[in-house]
Amino acid sequence: MRDARYSTALAAAAVSALLAIPFARANPAPLRPRALASATPVRAVTAPARAVVRAAPRPVVRELGHGQLIEGRCPPSIPRCIALTFDDGPEYRSTPRVLDLLDARGIKATFFVVGHRIDGDDPYHTANRAVLRDIARRGHLIGNHTFHHVELDRLRDNALADEIDRTESLIRQSIGRRSWLLRAPFGALLRQRTVDAVFSRGYTPVYWELDTRDWATPSVQGVIDGFRQALLESPRGGVVLLHDTHWWSVAALPHILAILDRRNADLIAHGEAPYRFVNLDALYRPLGDEAPRGMPLPRRRHHGAD
Repeated sequence: MRDARYSTALAAAAVSALLAIPFARANPAPLRPRALASATPVRAVTAPARAVVRAAPRPVVRELGHGQLIEGRCPPSIPRCIALTFDDGPEYRSTPRVLDLLDARGIKATFFVVGHRIDGDDPYHTANRAVLRDIARRGHLIGNHTFHHVELDRLRDNALADEIDRTESLIRQSIGRRSWLLRAPFGALLRQRTVDAVFSRGYTPVYWELDTRDWATPSVQGVIDGFRQALLESPRGGVVLLHDTHWWSVAALPHILAILDRRNADLIAHGEAPYRFVNLDALYRPLGDEAPRGMPLPRRRHHGAD
């Protein structure tokens, strides 16, 4: 019995030695849409009984374009990784809480912006632009997610160009620089002219590996279960798809982080590499001769610098 207690103490000490910060547990009751009417930050509740393992920070690579690819899987150099991405915002009633949760853990993420949310001079659009600037100020990456969130492959050339360029112009006006990342709505980049339109503008398409299906399951538990299932199917992790516009996704985020904390503690206790939170620069690679998920190779690429 004494030996068992001694072994347990050693394992606990090994976990503690790898901690970067204590686990800030945020376990709120599910939010209601009315509760998000205020952008007041929600303070996390500290739970010192659970450990958090955090990776050393990676530098943010500002230029991620010029004909590259982020398919969504962890690179061979990282045994397990998690890269959080949020689509369809910014939304002033919910995105600030996501930012506060990420700040509390020192995690950097990527936010894919829909242009119509930041196009206007009324209080709603003005507030959303302020949130977009705050995303950039806090050191997160920003990507283009088109203006109307429509399937690009279905559009004529002029409409296709407008969906991309209009949002890019709004991003540049808001934060003072262009974005190099683009996530096509529904992940659909299947037609040659659509792919050419993206790559000729210098964008890097971004896919995902872990789909929480928060777009189809409007409940906190549904998002949590979706993440668990996605991690089961892709045990090395990768790019996670979430939406900062859904209250149920925002409420599920602390639980998702807690799941990773528990798995990391278990992995370390068994001498295995934990999940590292990384930014998308860690998954950035040359396109090569094979494109993913049915995407044709681009016929031309942009090589200039903005």
